[in-house]
Amino acid sequence: MEKENKLQKNSVSIIGDFFNSLAGQAPTYSIAGGTALILSTTYASSPLAMLITLIGVLTIVYSVFILSKRFSHSASFYYYVSNVLGIPTGYFNGIVYTIFYSIIGIGSVAIAFGYLGYEGIYASTGIKINPLILIVIPIIIAFIIAYFGIKPSVKSEVFVSIIEIGILLLFVGFSFIYNKQNLSLAPFTLKGTFATSFRGELAAISGGLIFAITYFMGFEVSTQLGEESKDPNKAIPISTLLSTIIMGILYILVTYAIILNVGVNYNAINSFVSQAQGAGLNPVYILMKKYLGNPGLIIFSILTLFSVFACYLATLNATARMIYGMSKENLLHKKFEEVNKYKSPKNALFLSTLLSSVTIVIFYLISLDSGSLINQTYNAMETAYAIDSLYYVISLALLSVSAFVLTKIKGKIISIIGLVILMITFYYSIVNIYYLIAIILTAALIIFSYLIIKRK
Repeated sequence: MEKENKLQKNSVSIIGDFFNSLAGQAPTYSIAGGTALILSTTYASSPLAMLITLIGVLTIVYSVFILSKRFSHSASFYYYVSNVLGIPTGYFNGIVYTIFYSIIGIGSVAIAFGYLGYEGIYASTGIKINPLILIVIPIIIAFIIAYFGIKPSVKSEVFVSIIEIGILLLFVGFSFIYNKQNLSLAPFTLKGTFATSFRGELAAISGGLIFAITYFMGFEVSTQLGEESKDPNKAIPISTLLSTIIMGILYILVTYAIILNVGVNYNAINSFVSQAQGAGLNPVYILMKKYLGNPGLIIFSILTLFSVFACYLATLNATARMIYGMSKENLLHKKFEEVNKYKSPKNALFLSTLLSSVTIVIFYLISLDSGSLINQTYNAMETAYAIDSLYYVISLALLSVSAFVLTKIKGKIISIIGLVILMITFYYSIVNIYYLIAIILTAALIIFSYLIIKRK
């Protein structure tokens, strides 16, 4: 009797969907790695930028909410679009999301594990470890966990997310208590940008929005659990929306707490940014040590790695399920439709891991002239992150168009706002003409590959 290649139905509850989405957004990872980027443009107004970003991101999440209420499929980003805009457009979106966002994203997260692992160990012990040794850890361990099915993955994500949110709230609480005399609404005004004109203030906030949006990347990873979730058309949209709102509030609080500690001061914030982007000790770790002591710093350092790992694991599972789902639809080789006895898409997991490992090598080669190994690691991470973010925006834009087609006037307005935000982000994120050329070439390659499939 031929083995049935199906994922395990009803294996993930709404709680699991919720924490999977939290893990995809990786709060500790986002804060440790991204705070300096937001502060570098918005300065003391960073909490305002994060608040505006949350409102904007929710218009994008709305598209996922609408589509996941109607459709459920492991290859969600293909399936949503194909059901509204047609199979060719769905195929295009599926490949963009899976290959050029997700797989590059897995690689960038693995590099981030190496970089932030170096920073955490250096902050806690003063020892400088080779980041290349650390990069191998998530690649091997995440594959093993994912191989044994979705349940072990979700359990790992629940454990990590609860602890990392708890320690971030402790940091916020101590920051508010010890800086209560400095509490004010100034960080929620444009004056904190230190710009000399209203136009300059808007430009500063706009720059911050681009970086702040990256905090929320990964909110959609539970959509790929559409064939494994209990009541997916209800659980996935609700859990995705709630996780994004909670993360947004947490990001606002933590960003405000950091400003309280650094001070509403141009030179102090510049010093913070310079230190964070250099090869020295990340100042976020210093702030954690200030309130939580060395044991707290060690816990935060470990949690940062756990956060990166949980993000890697959630993204790996999402990518493998996209490949599995598109294989079921006869758009990729049938070999990737096979599941093991744990109902895990084994060949799709292997392909995701292999291709993402190749991207790691490529981005390290691109960053060869960066100087020291830690600088090379940082630049490889940032380059991969910048490129996969552009493809992510394209993929989400097609979802916004799909939601626009399905909804009535209010929904259409929300979808248009989300689409505008994505297009602005895309425009300001094209920092290199070669990125644009790469996107055009990959679009042509995807169209060509679809024509070959159609002929077969």
